[in-house]
Amino acid sequence: MQGKSLYTILLSIIAVMALALAVMIVFLFTAFRSTPADPSQETKPPLKERAVPIDEQVEFTLYSTGEIFSIKSTEEHPNSFIKTSVSIIYDGGKKNRKLEERKELIEKNVTKLKNATVKYFMSQGLEDLQKGNQTIELSEAALKNAYNEIVSVESEDMIIIDVIIMEWIVQEL
Repeated sequence: MQGKSLYTILLSIIAVMALALAVMIVFLFTAFRSTPADPSQETKPPLKERAVPIDEQVEFTLYSTGEIFSIKSTEEHPNSFIKTSVSIIYDGGKKNRKLEERKELIEKNVTKLKNATVKYFMSQGLEDLQKGNQTIELSEAALKNAYNEIVSVESEDMIIIDVIIMEWIVQEL
């Protein structure tokens, strides 16, 4: 009788341990998935940036004539706008070998680039755009980052080298 009860106890301990192991495995596979459920949560590797010689830099004019953008409305300045011209300097590749491919990439995404410009200026108020001498440089840097996010979807290189804002007229109606 003694042997049967010991045998039953050992079998029940093994069954409980097997059940605990199964629960732990299910927990590990559901809690620590290698691929996130939301693709927007994926971390992208940093873009590769290289020193680009002048002869390998190409200019693409996004807005040639002074384009007028509405800016964020505030109580003090409800009807404000900015008139500006925006050009993009991009990398043509080593010895301009990727010039046509990158030109097509930018032309294909020109609508997204223009939308990013509009969104940027609509998020800025009159006070933000008249802060001082560094406002244009800050805007160029913000637009450069936004543009590189758009074109880096199809490339791991930092294609956009610089953004140049030629005209900067901020007005209130």
